[in-house]
Amino acid sequence: MASEIQFSAQTGKTYYSLVRNRIGQIWNTSGAGAFETYSSGNYAQYVLSATEQAASAYYTATFPTAIVAGIYSVVAKERVGGSEVQGDPTAAAGSEQWNGSVLLPLSDVATSGQVGQFAPMRLARGIAVSGFPFYMRQASDHVTPFTSGVVSGQVSRDGGSFGALQSGTITETGLGWYRCNLTSGDVLATTLSLHFTGTGISGGNADPCPIAIILQRTSGQ
Repeated sequence: MASEIQFSAQTGKTYYSLVRNRIGQIWNTSGAGAFETYSSGNYAQYVLSATEQAASAYYTATFPTAIVAGIYSVVAKERVGGSEVQGDPTAAAGSEQWNGSVLLPLSDVATSGQVGQFAPMRLARGIAVSGFPFYMRQASDHVTPFTSGVVSGQVSRDGGSFGALQSGTITETGLGWYRCNLTSGDVLATTLSLHFTGTGISGGNADPCPIAIILQRTSGQ
């Protein structure tokens, strides 16, 4: 996405934006990007360049996609010299409701235990889940439910290496369905990849069951 930050100002000028979180930390664009305590020496790294739409006196800038969902303060500044300095005058100010990928009223996004009006419901980051369900099929025909087998699961957090689930216990509930408990450590990630495999007791394996999940951050994370 692009042009999520928008404001009106004088035509033909050079403007830029700064983004702060709810505790006043400012977004540093260097490297992978992160919020930090404001430092005068890092001012140039806080700048998000803005572009005028033709000669319309209307400017846009791109909101950093690495920032997680939340409400953020955005200030537009005019560069009056050859480079951006902290004494540059403010041209506009406001806030952005950001769902992690696009602008979206946060009231429309699901939170833990709620059904979202717009975006998919997400599990909460770092919050244990009891009885997480998944379905297994016979590898022989990819249709028949896999039953009475030994099922194990692995997890990858934020694109890291796969490792065993911390709880380790998977219970068959019937008709090809199984359940496991996901610990707070299992789900301490922004993106989660689960991979379940099954081996039949008397022969015959299950198709691997891969599951990808985006985990919602809760207040204070």
